[in-house]
Amino acid sequence: MPKSAKLILSYIVGLLLTLAIFLGISETYTTIHNWMVPTGKVSSKGVFELICVLLTIIFLTSILAREIRANPDVVSVGATNIPNFMYHPDFKKESKNRSKILKEKHILKGKLEEQEMYTDNLLDELEQKDLELEQIAYISDIFIRHHKNASRLVRSLIQLLVERKPYWKLEFCNNVLDECVTILLEDRADKSSTIYFINKNNELEMFAYSRIEFSSSRNRKFKKGEGFAGHIWKTGKTELVSDVTISQHFREEYAPKHEYGSILGVPIKIGREIVGVLCVQSEGKNEFQEDDKRTVIFYADMCALAHFYDKIKNKEGV
Repeated sequence: MPKSAKLILSYIVGLLLTLAIFLGISETYTTIHNWMVPTGKVSSKGVFELICVLLTIIFLTSILAREIRANPDVVSVGATNIPNFMYHPDFKKESKNRSKILKEKHILKGKLEEQEMYTDNLLDELEQKDLELEQIAYISDIFIRHHKNASRLVRSLIQLLVERKPYWKLEFCNNVLDECVTILLEDRADKSSTIYFINKNNELEMFAYSRIEFSSSRNRKFKKGEGFAGHIWKTGKTELVSDVTISQHFREEYAPKHEYGSILGVPIKIGREIVGVLCVQSEGKNEFQEDDKRTVIFYADMCALAHFYDKIKNKEGV
């Protein structure tokens, strides 16, 4: 319904309600009057007309009085013009102020609605910024942990080399597997990891593992290009598979023996020579991010450092 129609309808409804009230008052007054003064008959119609006339006189008087005192022009009574001694600027100002107040009220209402909308948008933006800050804090925490992990691994390697124990390389690689899953962006509770090195038969053989089936640790060996680990060996590139069920590297005999949904593979390099592969698996799909590639590469380099030193020791016969 348009605004003009609503305005007209409101006046009609207001008029009907006013007439109904006046008729009710007239009937009530007539009943009481006839009961108290039986000889003096008063009709409801007469009372109604009297009320209407009185209210009309009061209403018109109020309008004319307000107009006269706010208008500096002379007052015309018939053919006579009487100076308007009732005029005062304050009355005019009062009339203007009332109109001005209504106008300002309308403007302020519009501004209030704009401010409410602006506040809602600001709150939404603050919530978004809060989420961004939480993400930044989370990533910062990961990098701090990564720095601590690096320091801890270096100290661990030095200490193991000083001790000269026969299984120092295995112990160090187990430390690497423990540390590398702590710097992933997604949930780290369901992650498993493995380190493969190329054996004397020129095959990738599992050297160290964490949360992996025991049978896999003994039986899983890959030639270059076979399975996912063999593929990483062949390409020499870090790769991320978000869903192993649709990857060609996990078909038939190379299908995972324990359930996991996604995997990250990093070649272990000494210079340009690939000596092994570091794999991190997750039970869920899409559990790795692109940033995980950069951080896990460091742990593959730590494995390469240990392997390189082991080769030097073997050559020197130490």
